Amino acid sequence: MKQPLIPLTQLNLTNRFLFDEVMDDAQTHQDVLSIILGRDIPLLEQNDSEKEHRVSPLARSVRMDVFAIDEKDTAYNTEMQPKKRNDLQKRSRYYQSLMDTSLLEPGITDYNLLKDSYIILIMTSDLLGLEKYVYTFRAQCQEAQEYLLEDGATRIFLNTKGKNRNEVSEELVDFLRYVENSTDEIVASIESERNVFIGYINGCVRFGQTSKSG
Repeated sequence: MKQPLIPLTQLNLTNRFLFDEVMDDAQTHQDVLSIILGRDIPLLEQNDSEKEHRVSPLARSVRMDVFAIDEKDTAYNTEMQPKKRNDLQKRSRYYQSLMDTSLLEPGITDYNLLKDSYIILIMTSDLLGLEKYVYTFRAQCQEAQEYLLEDGATRIFLNTKGKNRNEVSEELVDFLRYVENSTDEIVASIESERNVFIGYINGCVRFGQTSKSG
């Protein structure tokens, strides 16, 4: 049975189709990255939605929601994950490995040229059950925990249902609130210019279009 068509005006940004369409605007994706990472992200030199990564016809490919590279040559993969799954930690590892294969040109032997990269999953569930908005992971030495493995790889899991408002920016809290409830009323209640712009672009994309529920 075919799924009924749902107007985009009735969808939140948790819908992957709508999320990809909105993030296809490079300025919007740049604003989202800046909010998540808590610093201004340099201009995006590349911004692709639904980018496929495949290393072999026999290997499992992945279609990344939004892939971008900024002017400092840092790579980002931003994913919307509205459904709770028990494989997201290993899925992020697989995404990381596939993204890395595309970041070095054939014949390059110096692995120091591998770009820094971020895998970002925006989730409506709590990865660790600690009620935090953000979980950031980098490789750490177990025998000397003050040392990180400086491989340039960072994985971030966001939780729209976090409760530690005093530990994150109000801008991030408002963004995650808007992701889960993408209404004009939410936009009207926030002050961040970046969040207001995200709401504006979302409104432009939703106007007069329909999509299958995702």
